[in-house]
Amino acid sequence: MNLIHRLRSGWTTLKFVRVGLGSLILYSSIESGQVAGIVLGSLFTAISLFTDGICCAGGACYTGNKKNNSSTPSTIEYEELGTK
Repeated sequence: MNLIHRLRSGWTTLKFVRVGLGSLILYSSIESGQVAGIVLGSLFTAISLFTDGICCAGGACYTGNKKNNSSTPSTIEYEELGTK
């Protein structure tokens, strides 16, 4: 179910371009009979179909905005460590 949802969602202009380029590589490799090109074209097309193309777009590594509830000090004191 999740795989079908990934295929149907997230279609942006960049995803259309990536699927189109992967399909173009795959089509030209099939037409010329190059096995390595067929493998690469299949790989690029599959990756572009099933991913969003953005690192962490699925929310797997999203940390969110954490708000600090403690009050910030109004004055900051600096200590001079030493001079040359």
